[in-house]
Amino acid sequence: MITEAGEQPKKRAHSEPEGRIQAECFAWFWNTYPEYRGLLFHVPSEGNRNSIIDGGRRKALGIVAGVSDLILMLPRHKYHGLCIEMKTEDGRQSDKQKEWQKKVMEQGYDYQVIRSLDEFKTCITEYIFDNGKEKNNTDKAISGRKRTERD
Repeated sequence: MITEAGEQPKKRAHSEPEGRIQAECFAWFWNTYPEYRGLLFHVPSEGNRNSIIDGGRRKALGIVAGVSDLILMLPRHKYHGLCIEMKTEDGRQSDKQKEWQKKVMEQGYDYQVIRSLDEFKTCITEYIFDNGKEKNNTDKAISGRKRTERD
């Protein structure tokens, strides 16, 4: 006889709202820029943070604390690629995320904190295009757009 287990208590993932925004952003990018599919990806850093075994396994596999949620491996302007950290409207970067942001920016990558689908669309469009013309990796950065942490 098969019995159903009682409903398991729901664990509130700290990034549930961020994950929803990220999924919307990824779907928009996938459908808007099919020529760049596979170049925007999520770096899985989730896991059971309370498990010593899972933490050790993640570390052994190369998980790095603070890595951005999405990475776009598409050189544009003076940047090698774009790192995107998803946050809710009131979310803040951790110290590890700020450290990683500094490291990648020093290596020639752009880094943006994104809080909504509209903000993501603007960021991606400005990163890829300038006045409707696609740029290549030797062009200058887009003027008029702040390229700093938004917290």
